[in-house]
Amino acid sequence: MKRVAIAVVVLLGVAGIGLTLFARSVLTGDHIRSSVAAQVSAALGQPVTIGSLGVSVYPRVTMDLGDVSIGEAGQIRLASMHLGTGLRALFSRRIEHAAVRIDGARITLPLPPFNAAPSGEAGSSGSLPVEIVSIDEVVLRNVDVIGGDRTLHGDIELVPQDTGAQIRRIALSAGDTRIEMTGALTSVSPIEGRLEATANTVDIDRLLAFLDDFTAAASSSITAAASTSGVDGRLTIVMKADRAITGGLTLTGLAATATVLPDGVTFEPLAFGIFGGRYEGTMHVALGDAPAFAWRASVAGIDTAALMAFAGSPGTITGTLSGTVSLEGTGLEMERALRTARGTARVDITDGTITGLSLVRTVVTAGSGRGGLLTSVSKAAADRAEDPGSERFSRLGATLALAGGRLTTSDMAMTSADVDLNAAGAVRVDTMTAEFAGTVRLSEALSKESGTDLYELAQEDGRVTLPVTLTGPIDNLTVRLDAGDAAARAIRNRAADEAKKALERNLPKGLRGLIRKKGGQP
Repeated sequence: MKRVAIAVVVLLGVAGIGLTLFARSVLTGDHIRSSVAAQVSAALGQPVTIGSLGVSVYPRVTMDLGDVSIGEAGQIRLASMHLGTGLRALFSRRIEHAAVRIDGARITLPLPPFNAAPSGEAGSSGSLPVEIVSIDEVVLRNVDVIGGDRTLHGDIELVPQDTGAQIRRIALSAGDTRIEMTGALTSVSPIEGRLEATANTVDIDRLLAFLDDFTAAASSSITAAASTSGVDGRLTIVMKADRAITGGLTLTGLAATATVLPDGVTFEPLAFGIFGGRYEGTMHVALGDAPAFAWRASVAGIDTAALMAFAGSPGTITGTLSGTVSLEGTGLEMERALRTARGTARVDITDGTITGLSLVRTVVTAGSGRGGLLTSVSKAAADRAEDPGSERFSRLGATLALAGGRLTTSDMAMTSADVDLNAAGAVRVDTMTAEFAGTVRLSEALSKESGTDLYELAQEDGRVTLPVTLTGPIDNLTVRLDAGDAAARAIRNRAADEAKKALERNLPKGLRGLIRKKGGQP
């Protein structure tokens, strides 16, 4: 029995050695290496070199390729590539339903354009020493995707299908960022398909730089494909991320559908949390030599204090902002593009304050020298303000035009319990200094408390109304009243009062009381 066991072991050993020698004679050699390289090159439309070629037979017949280079400049390098097949390949010299395992891939962006050669260009089936017929799956481990000074590391698993591939899994990471993707490519030349991606954190600036490098190759590939088929490449990526960053901005709850084209990326729809509120709209990024952004969106629930701190003017305006934006900016970094953007916006801020703005105090001080009056009139406003040096408002709104580093408006309106303001003017974004001219109106209650002198000088429709200018840094605005206009209104008011008195003197006594009732405050 022992001899039988030894004989079986020897027989299996001899068979294994024989099978290995036979596999080497069929699947190795310079002519086999050249043939495999030519077939891969024809499939990709790029030059392919194979540094070494070996074979193993356990657990399945496998061609072992080493130091594989793809592309004129070797943009894709594979440390090792294992092409697993069945025993039948040794006799038919046809590799079918193969599994490809790649370890240690290095992919440098931009990729070369992949343009498959016409069928049969690498030689007919009968002339090939070994023919690669079909591949069932491709698994890449320890992949480095390099774009400039940025590197993503991870694994890729896909199943080739016709002219594209089913993406079973893409897992990439860079620093604290981890991205998982699944989906399908219906074509790789040009690139077309749809992916679904989830991430913990996305660096938007790095992502766009990667896409810029990626689409540089896609553009060349699409140009070649479109010249013969008229087909444009399009890659759709449905993205979700817990957190996204761009420069000093942090976005939360990012949800977007990105359409990647050779000349840019469109995010539509695009939604994320920012400054405690929500952005919902679109963003287009034109890539290439002169990257540019375009935003179209509505925003709601924005913490104005946080927004102003980001703009470089902390502690100036508080409240909750909502509105619409239509902006354009240049540069590949989104935050930098935002700081130099141009366009229009409609903003409305509710329940807030403006630091350093004392409209009520300025109006009353200018119109009356009685200190007791000033104290009593401004006390109501002061009681409602969290900071005595700020003006509280219920609503502050404006239609804004942004260009040349200036925010301009012709319809700024502020309403509050004590004073209303309507003005037009501009704010320099770099220094956050303002120049506004408009009209300030005290509430009816404060107008009546302001005293006879001020009321008679400046009342209009029962409210103290004066022209006003606001200039200087927005956290310490200088408020000036137009004394000339106030004097002119005083003359008009006095003339109207004298005319009323003259009319009363010439009216029958029974009608004089009616005139007094309609005339307002005496």
